[in-house]
Amino acid sequence: MTDTHRHDEAPSDVAPAAPAAEPDPTDGEAPSDVAPAAPAVEPEPTAGEPVYQTGGVRLAALILGLVAVGVLWGIWYVWMIIGVVIMIFLHELGHFVTAKWSGMKVTDFFIGFGPRIWSFQRGETQYGIKAVPAGAFVRIIGMNNLDETDPADEARTYRQQSFPKRLLVVSAGSIMHFLQAFVLLVILLAVVGVPGGTLSDKGQHDESWRVGKVTAGSAAAAAGLRTDDDIVNFDGQPVATWDDVTDLIKSHEVGDEVTFEVVRDGETLDLEAELGGRPEGMGGEVGSPFLGLGAQYPKETVGLGTAVVQAPKEMTQYVGNTLGTLAGLFSPSGISDMADNVSQANDQSGSSGSSDTAVSNDDSNDNRLLSIFGVVRLGAAAAEDDPANLLVIFFAMNVFIGIFNMLPLPPLDGGHAAVAIYERARSRRGQRHYADAARILPVTYAVIMVLVVIGITAMYLDVVSPAKR
Repeated sequence: MTDTHRHDEAPSDVAPAAPAAEPDPTDGEAPSDVAPAAPAVEPEPTAGEPVYQTGGVRLAALILGLVAVGVLWGIWYVWMIIGVVIMIFLHELGHFVTAKWSGMKVTDFFIGFGPRIWSFQRGETQYGIKAVPAGAFVRIIGMNNLDETDPADEARTYRQQSFPKRLLVVSAGSIMHFLQAFVLLVILLAVVGVPGGTLSDKGQHDESWRVGKVTAGSAAAAAGLRTDDDIVNFDGQPVATWDDVTDLIKSHEVGDEVTFEVVRDGETLDLEAELGGRPEGMGGEVGSPFLGLGAQYPKETVGLGTAVVQAPKEMTQYVGNTLGTLAGLFSPSGISDMADNVSQANDQSGSSGSSDTAVSNDDSNDNRLLSIFGVVRLGAAAAEDDPANLLVIFFAMNVFIGIFNMLPLPPLDGGHAAVAIYERARSRRGQRHYADAARILPVTYAVIMVLVVIGITAMYLDVVSPAKR
């Protein structure tokens, strides 16, 4: 779900690669013995009025397609898609603005991959939209020694800029993600409200929960449980957190009689229920003890000033949690869990003859990446319960993508940053060192293959075994 900067539809990062050659005037370093590639002259676009490369018919078809999504699947799918596109656009805008500010030449700024839907030329840059809104790319000339450029443009290539400028440009996409996350978090804390007044530390509000959902036809509904009830005792044992309740339910068998004490509008009530079996499509193991209720956490807001001060601390803690999640996902056990999920999905699909049946596994959402389809589907479902959930989802997405995109692996932005740092470290006594991009290509192709496999696997699981909220 990271964006990929591409040239002629080949995956790359902030832009396709480019040659290295002359001294960096801003670094004051002379070029190393790595010779630049032979320049190729590119035609200059006509300045002035925009030159449209495609008509509006395809753009109209894209808009109609978005309307069809809203009619068939619901308006929240549309809002999720729009939100993803805006997030991707702002990422690329970060690269674009910093590249322009640094004096680099930007030739392309496209949202989406695949067939071109609509585009226009303004000045030296072509802007446009492509068919698949799963990424975007900005092309900056001269990213490394394999990118041929017009000699007249060599001074405006990425490779000829100072180390601080190069590092800023390749990091700008993730910086934009963190800025988006910060703004969303301030809005959540100050305006919308989050459970317990904090987003990153769930432990602070575990005890501040109420019944938020009662499944129709379930044991909870038959017992007379209602939303906003407070469960204070379950089967003779005091309960403080939602986990206390779920653990006690799991300790019983289907058909067991359970009692619980609830507080409703200041009045204490004793209720009884006979646990049923968990139906399909409700998450968890089909047939396991099932009461049929969900939790909600009352929202609290803080002042705007407090939110601005509190947000960095919240983000720091959330970033730490996300780093732990990433480490788990790509650990041997995380990869094994993903393989197990695929195996279970295959078994379930084969036994049912349908790909619409979700795999019944309590841990089906653990150690698992979501494809863009899975994110949109899950976000739309969460927004149906509470539109404010969209802010939480996009906050989490921005943090995750901002971190993932800076992993020091080509063709991610972090790979370009790693090369820039390496070149700076290898430069000696005013002589600029240029990395040979040809030596990095095998690693780039290997990373791309891994990302493609993970993406296909995530998409397959999101179709055959949809993640549960």
